[in-house]
Amino acid sequence: MHSVETRGMMNMSVDDAGRLASVLGNRSWGVFLRSDPFIFNIFDFEHLPRGAKKQRELAQWRLEKVFPEDLSNFIHTVLHPGGKRLLSVLLPLRDAGRVEDWFREHPASLTFLGNSTLELMNRLWAGGLAGMRKQSPQVMIELDHQLGVAVFQESSRPYYMRKFRCDSEQMFLMEVRKTLEYVKSNYSRTPRSVAFFPGRPKFAFSNQAEIWRQLNLTPFAIPGGAAFAMSGAG
Repeated sequence: MHSVETRGMMNMSVDDAGRLASVLGNRSWGVFLRSDPFIFNIFDFEHLPRGAKKQRELAQWRLEKVFPEDLSNFIHTVLHPGGKRLLSVLLPLRDAGRVEDWFREHPASLTFLGNSTLELMNRLWAGGLAGMRKQSPQVMIELDHQLGVAVFQESSRPYYMRKFRCDSEQMFLMEVRKTLEYVKSNYSRTPRSVAFFPGRPKFAFSNQAEIWRQLNLTPFAIPGGAAFAMSGAG
């Protein structure tokens, strides 16, 4: 994994593009985009068919009932986190195309296009990080630039996700508190532990321990977690 400081692959200047191209060379690479362009939906069902094809069709059917835009303009990925729950992930074709076009114009091969939040979820809750198989935090928060993503899980299965914007420590505290209150009111759950991946926030925390104390959350120690903070995700 290599991090290059840019304004994001979607908004690179000519100089940014030149610096990134010089690092990539002619090797094959994969890209993790942060969650700005992605749309997440978690669907619960009374009965869930076996087989990825049928599960995708079921999620597509549910999505068509609630999503106002034309789904043909999106890449739709359906994941089965367990039980009778499906995670629907949409990425606009225009955003995927911009990344693919960039690689096509430079001497580098793009092998996959992923999402930083899903990668952290996979490593954190699917046992990809050492020591995570027997215990895991109840909420994961990813923060990069001004974008925060909070993912709530129970028994290693996500049940609620929310994206939010914040440009200060006070706004971060307000948005996370609001999200915790929503989860408590709508899901009857009160998370007590948090895994935090700060990436490259636009602001500095004066006292991160005080933030978690005010939110009544206990930081969860992530073995080797710094390596997966997705710093530099585009």
